Amino acid sequence: MFDYNKLPKLEQKVVFVTFVLLALFLIFAGFNQLINAWNSYRNAGATNIYQTVSFTGEGKVKAAPDTARVDIGLTTEGKDTITVQNENSSKMNAVIKFLKERGIGEADIKTSNYSLSPKYEYNKGKSSLVGYVLNQNLTVTVRNLDKIGEILDGAVSSGANRIDSVSLFVDKPEELKNKAREEAVKQAKEKAVMTSKIAGLRLGRLVGFSEGFSGEPPVFFETMTAKGGGAAPAPQIEPGTQDIKVNVTLTYLLK
Repeated sequence: MFDYNKLPKLEQKVVFVTFVLLALFLIFAGFNQLINAWNSYRNAGATNIYQTVSFTGEGKVKAAPDTARVDIGLTTEGKDTITVQNENSSKMNAVIKFLKERGIGEADIKTSNYSLSPKYEYNKGKSSLVGYVLNQNLTVTVRNLDKIGEILDGAVSSGANRIDSVSLFVDKPEELKNKAREEAVKQAKEKAVMTSKIAGLRLGRLVGFSEGFSGEPPVFFETMTAKGGGAAPAPQIEPGTQDIKVNVTLTYLLK
């Protein structure tokens, strides 16, 4: 028979600590099972897919884009790096000056790319260095769409030789998303009420909510490259409208 008092003091301490740890483990394990049982009772088995039902709704708001993002590019070639960089800086500074004169703030003018690379020619399997190519891009945010044609035309006239893309979008869509969300939730609730009447369902409390947001992609325009041969009229940009959509799913317990 095990006699605790006959054990050496060190072994008594080890046995005591072991029993204490085991007791704590059993207490916590039992407490965890109690919590799980309470949650299961409280949710009335909500994790069981056969005891819940879900309804979806979609809200859609049409919005006219109010902001444009323009990618303005400049490609400069030359025999040496110093000449290329000086010529590029002169032209790009003129473009930036023009943009600021037209009311574009510094925060809305960002250098998005600056790369200088060697240019080689290949002849009979051999390559020779013939110069350098510098590519620089500005990403410009235009907050007055009435100026977009003027901005595109003037940027090229000031020295840029590429307009790589133009995208139109709604700058602050949150208020519109809230309106679409309200419409989506209303639609889902109406479906829940109607379906419960038709199918004879007894809906309990709401136990799940999820949503997804989608919108038409921004409008992109093809690359425009500066060409010689006289001035061309400023391009006409039509913003049109885009849809802002919110989809929601409401999940109810079945009584």
